Amino acid sequence: MRLLRLSILGGFSSVLLALALPNELFGWGNPALGLIALAPLFVALASTRSFREAFLVGAIFGGLAHGLSSYWLWFFKDFRFWTLGTSSAAYMVVYGCMGMYLRGALKRTGIARTLVFAMAWAVIEWGKSSGFLGYPWGLVAYSWNTVLPATQIAESTGVYGLSFALAFVSAALGEILAPPPGRIRAPWDKAAERPMRGRLRFLLPARPVYAGNRFLASGHLVVSAVLLLAITGYGLIALDKVRTPRGFVDAVMVQQNVDSWLGSESENLGVSIALARKAIAGSAIAPDIVLFSETTLRRPWNGFERFYAKTPLKDPLAGFISESGAYLFTGAPEILDYETYEATNSVILINPQGKQTGTYAKIHPVPFAEAIPFWEYDPFRKFIQDVVGLESGWVMGTERVIFELPTKNAGIVKFSAPICFEDAVSTLCREFVQKGAEILVNLTNDSWSKTESAEIQHFVAARFRSIELRRTLVRSTNGGVSTIVGPDGRILEILPLFQATSRMVRIPVHVDETTPYLMYGDWFAFFLACILASLAIILFIDDSTSKKELA
Repeated sequence: MRLLRLSILGGFSSVLLALALPNELFGWGNPALGLIALAPLFVALASTRSFREAFLVGAIFGGLAHGLSSYWLWFFKDFRFWTLGTSSAAYMVVYGCMGMYLRGALKRTGIARTLVFAMAWAVIEWGKSSGFLGYPWGLVAYSWNTVLPATQIAESTGVYGLSFALAFVSAALGEILAPPPGRIRAPWDKAAERPMRGRLRFLLPARPVYAGNRFLASGHLVVSAVLLLAITGYGLIALDKVRTPRGFVDAVMVQQNVDSWLGSESENLGVSIALARKAIAGSAIAPDIVLFSETTLRRPWNGFERFYAKTPLKDPLAGFISESGAYLFTGAPEILDYETYEATNSVILINPQGKQTGTYAKIHPVPFAEAIPFWEYDPFRKFIQDVVGLESGWVMGTERVIFELPTKNAGIVKFSAPICFEDAVSTLCREFVQKGAEILVNLTNDSWSKTESAEIQHFVAARFRSIELRRTLVRSTNGGVSTIVGPDGRILEILPLFQATSRMVRIPVHVDETTPYLMYGDWFAFFLACILASLAIILFIDDSTSKKELA
């Protein structure tokens, strides 16, 4: 019965987190639930009697939290078992191991354990968002995306500073609800809560036994609340700063809302052209650039100019580009080998004369969907092809490209183009800006998700890039969220979800700020990781010293 109760607590925490993030019930998330989402998990892990129980609690939390918040992966072509099922199973293992680590930390770090939990949570989110298998979705900070003052801390600490603060509040609430020392100790439990006995015990005093009303435990909540208020105050000052753009880019943003995986290539392209023409005709301003979405073109531009000179039949693309007098920026494949059909998922820039002036191939793939590890090994490749149904993935790019766009108002504007998933990858976007990008332009096709929450979750993750780097973020998508976000995270323009529409917009160019995050990257999460590593060493040394003294 006790193990069932712990499992329910872990599951309840995952439900709270899923509801705190953008979902079909709370479209933009629920900040109040973000404050308490991890409290049941804290109580459950603090109440476990063994690492086996902690693994179970963590696995239940991880699998459900991922499955409930990213349930829209079920609609990814015909690979729902692979995209949602196997990823949920993988997260059960990852968070099961996390549960064991957190249990050990909660049992051994005494009065500081709420702080240690918050540090560990921020580091865990950093780890799950980084590297080839990085998946920067489901971070607790995203629940506060609408609390704009609090999000401003991202310019210094990245998104993980806000995650740390929210996890600290949840842990403080959990500390009030958790059983006092001694109540759950078992003789076989090697990590049972106990004061440190070695020479370093003064660093981490044992938790006091709270007398009835948990008055002392509320001190953790006061400290965490003060921290969150301080972050919010910092954000209010940051938002009050006057930011003047050096100029503007006039652009047509096209949201065609057609499934590029289905239907006629010519008809789908015709929808985009018609929408672009409508926006141009309805404006007195001539655009500098027309923005289509990812995968709008199904074949390259170079080598297919004659095809696009007569496709679509009623209004060929080449003719539209020439008549608009604007550059076209769109998604299109680049074929590397026509025999094996190796191709990159790319975006291309075409000038009004019909010449392709730049191309960028996606560097960071969606793991197991766009790039499959161990593909070079025949047994694994055969399994993926025959069982999963994936033929192959895209070939990844290697160069961080900066495009140059001539404009009427701002001269030559340099921009980079993280593709789809990439605008959620903070390290890549930071590298683009370091290379000189003045604007981030994201082309995305998430229309396959069929849910508004999936579109908003992607946007929320990307929104933090504008704050971290103090640059304008432009998102031109198939179904949403098509938007312009200012350098403080404010939404300047937004198109309605899942509607075929277009709009002439003005994109401000901001280049006058260099943030701590731009200079030092994920220094905050790395710093916390170093503290946790040092703490683990201290505990190990202290245990060794204690055993020798007892001997």
